[in-house]
Amino acid sequence: MLRMSLDMVVLRLYEERLELLLETRDHPPFANCWQLPALRIDETRDRDLDTARHRLLAEWGLGHCYSEQVCTLGNLERDPRGWSTALVYLCLVDPEVEAVHGCWHPLSALPGLSLAFDHTQLIARGLERLRIKSRYSTLPLQLLGPEFTLSEVQRAFEIILQTPMNTAAFRKRIHRADILVDTGRKRTGKQRPAILYRLESPCCVMFDQVMHGAEA
Repeated sequence: MLRMSLDMVVLRLYEERLELLLETRDHPPFANCWQLPALRIDETRDRDLDTARHRLLAEWGLGHCYSEQVCTLGNLERDPRGWSTALVYLCLVDPEVEAVHGCWHPLSALPGLSLAFDHTQLIARGLERLRIKSRYSTLPLQLLGPEFTLSEVQRAFEIILQTPMNTAAFRKRIHRADILVDTGRKRTGKQRPAILYRLESPCCVMFDQVMHGAEA
């Protein structure tokens, strides 16, 4: 029987590092290995891919989080039971969301983990999508909480792209995207008070040109 699953690379930005949501697989094949949040497509319950996606998000307590399809992978080798196809999605979670299954792992810890199936490849595809799309869109803002400062926005981009940004140029680019709303509140602390913003809509907006690290 042909196996078709929906597999999700779920990421959050926590304490200035990217973390990945995984759970332990409790049955063979790959028993006791770590795996991505996933479900098998059920033709009696899933009328289309969106239905399956929403079902998976709801099962993990991620119903309101941003997600998008990354790719489709299928072959005879990825599952020892036979041919299988994976529909791979990327999901970005703000730090305040509590997943109801699994646990979070820093990306730096992944080389030491035993991952099921070809999930190492699926994770790489999800990260590649995030990093490439972060150069020309507002995608990283989906990793922030309901309210955030411009400094926090810039830091999110820097962590994902692994390069510093020119603050003045970066802020001009963000403001040109016209997606931020001033909440009228400020974050106070050791530094001078910073304006708190929120997203005008949950959509991902394209920049007018691609960013190139410090040239942003």
